[in-house]
Amino acid sequence: MGKKKVLTAEEKLAKRQLEKKSWTGNIVGDLWGGAVTTFALLPETIGFMIAAGVPPYIGLYTCIILTITLAITGGRPGVISAGAGSTAMITVGLVAAYWQTHPEYLFAAVVLAGIIQFILGIVRFGSLIKFIPDCVMHGFVNGLAILIFISQVKLIFRDFATLPEMLILVGVGVGIIVFYPFLKKVWSGFGRIPSSLIAIIVIAIYGFASNSPVLRIHDMGTITPSFEYVGMVFTRLPNIFSGECFANIIPVSISLAMVGIIETMLTCRVVTEETNTPEQEDLNRECRGQGIGNMICGVLGAMPGCAMIGQTKANLGAGGRGRLSSLFAGGLLAALLFSVSGVLGGIPVAALVAVMLVVCYDTFNWGSVFKAHKVPIKETMSMAITVIVVLATDNLAYGVGFGIGLYVVMMIFKMFIVSEKVMMGISLVATGVAIALMCTGFFAVGINSMALIVFMIAIFALTVASLVRNEMMAGTGLKAFATIIMIINAAMAVLGVVFMYITV
Repeated sequence: MGKKKVLTAEEKLAKRQLEKKSWTGNIVGDLWGGAVTTFALLPETIGFMIAAGVPPYIGLYTCIILTITLAITGGRPGVISAGAGSTAMITVGLVAAYWQTHPEYLFAAVVLAGIIQFILGIVRFGSLIKFIPDCVMHGFVNGLAILIFISQVKLIFRDFATLPEMLILVGVGVGIIVFYPFLKKVWSGFGRIPSSLIAIIVIAIYGFASNSPVLRIHDMGTITPSFEYVGMVFTRLPNIFSGECFANIIPVSISLAMVGIIETMLTCRVVTEETNTPEQEDLNRECRGQGIGNMICGVLGAMPGCAMIGQTKANLGAGGRGRLSSLFAGGLLAALLFSVSGVLGGIPVAALVAVMLVVCYDTFNWGSVFKAHKVPIKETMSMAITVIVVLATDNLAYGVGFGIGLYVVMMIFKMFIVSEKVMMGISLVATGVAIALMCTGFFAVGINSMALIVFMIAIFALTVASLVRNEMMAGTGLKAFATIIMIINAAMAVLGVVFMYITV
């Protein structure tokens, strides 16, 4: 990674001033951002904890620990790290197998993941973020936006008996968020309060005043706190230092560490672009800080976590830019959880859905879709495959990995395989393989994994054919006609995979 730069006295002074500014430079905005973030964390975290098979309050502990810890130890101000769905889903197998008999295995895995992340930060693994192409970054945020949208739609349609009221409340919430900023023209003071917080307050007041049966936070799972698992990694050390434990937690810990680091680095990059404050060293400090946070989570009986781009965008949208926003979010959540968890649980979910739907819209990179015809085909395909793999696996890190892989392959093709005939042959072979796999009915063996593999092959064939046509300049006449036919065939193979996935 290279030697660490030795700072001069002036650079050290500037760094200290920057650190101070990250705490005191935006106090009002950070407090508002932290308040909005507190409520934005609730439905997603609770839902993921239920899906993972652990009590929801454990996920809320994760949110409290990581937001407070990363505010101090993290490298990128404004980032919100908490109980993310991607890390929660990695633990599903471990929880299913051992939660009833050896819950300490889960917490030991979280501690080990934190140790791995801390080591990665020391060796400056975070600097690798600069090698991730913009098209993959766009695919990352687009896939995340779609995942958030799907999760919010599921919440809306969770209870058909109260669906009309839920839709009205969500509509009111979105309307407040969108139109409230226009009130600044009437009085500038309105601009000091985030519209998303106003929406939450208005819908919460309605919920408590009306006693409506509409879906509320406590309907998703109990959030009454308990200290049953705090310190369990110490009280059950003999069980942890066993062959069975290490055999089960090492693969989980490695996955947690890598997925958490990748999502965190990409989220930091989003904040860098939005706040225009790039600092590469911050990413390595963020790796170390997240490792410390996850170690503390494991010790205190909490789930693992990493940066959450949706909640980070909510924080930025409400004015949060500094470390104080993350610290205040964790502190406020802790105060609410340990003092008025019953009141907190009574807030209608519609208020939080409205906030996340607007975050969803703001997160999606619309230019990557509407201006796709203006960028090289390899970038569009890399963005598309990132989104598709994210949606197919519910794992952002997998999508990023596939997207980078496809981008690298296309770069290699362009740089070293200059023969159009060779590339056309590769495209034809890949298209034939995709069609053959579909026709042999391999989908019946394992539709999800097989469909993804065949889809990748078909996308690869389409990308190579398009690369020949758009970037290698296939020429005119018969050669141009042949590449068009190749593109059509490959596109039909892609559509065929999608059709079989939907209908089989």
